[in-house]
Amino acid sequence: MRLFPIRPRLPRERLQALAEAQRALKFRFRDLRLLHQALSHRSYVHGVKPGTEAQDYETMEFVGDAVLGLVICDQIYHLYPKAQVGELAKLKAQVVSRSTLAGLANEMGLSRWLLVGPGEKTRHEGERTSVAAGAMESVIAAMYFDRGLGPVARWIQRFFLETIVAIESGQTAADYKSSLQEYALRYFHAAPEYRVLSESGPGHRRRFEVSVSWRGREYGRGVGLSKKAAEQAAAKRALDHVLSGGRSPTASSA
Repeated sequence: MRLFPIRPRLPRERLQALAEAQRALKFRFRDLRLLHQALSHRSYVHGVKPGTEAQDYETMEFVGDAVLGLVICDQIYHLYPKAQVGELAKLKAQVVSRSTLAGLANEMGLSRWLLVGPGEKTRHEGERTSVAAGAMESVIAAMYFDRGLGPVARWIQRFFLETIVAIESGQTAADYKSSLQEYALRYFHAAPEYRVLSESGPGHRRRFEVSVSWRGREYGRGVGLSKKAAEQAAAKRALDHVLSGGRSPTASSA
């Protein structure tokens, strides 16, 4: 089955954007048009000119979900050979959850290359949990269609290893970044921005301090032994601040 009955010719600007995306993904595509479809939301496709060949990522999302599930099951089975089946099932569910996938997608800034409709772009729809997670699964499908199971499995194993270890050790039991993302987009119509303020300590035990802000105002700071941990801590402080009345949704939307 062809993903495109007639493969579209992409403009130079889009090819350049897709080249940036594959560099961020650290995965080289033979056919960037597969990545183009994986990063085309239905709101964009519905707005293209009549007669223009275009497909959104929803079918690819279906395939990517299956590929990701298979590889993660294999990976955690070998990482934790003494774990009980219930423990493995719980770990797998957390690793492939929408919030985890969206968090990873937003960390790499995948929405920068995601095509959405004008209204959706204004509302930062590309960073919402369901959209960002769907784009991540679709990109995995594009990798699978482009290079086969072996290369995409190796990519998934590298990309998800730190997340698997963190979740298994309980470090990301609460995904404050995803919760803050949803809150800020809903009430402030702006995506949180994280900035590393300082790094200290020896190489094997670095200490990071990170701030989180939006619309030019800082809402929290966090410290951790990795950037991800520090960002989670900063997101938690920001959520505590806004939910405790530091700034109410009513006041922010005025």
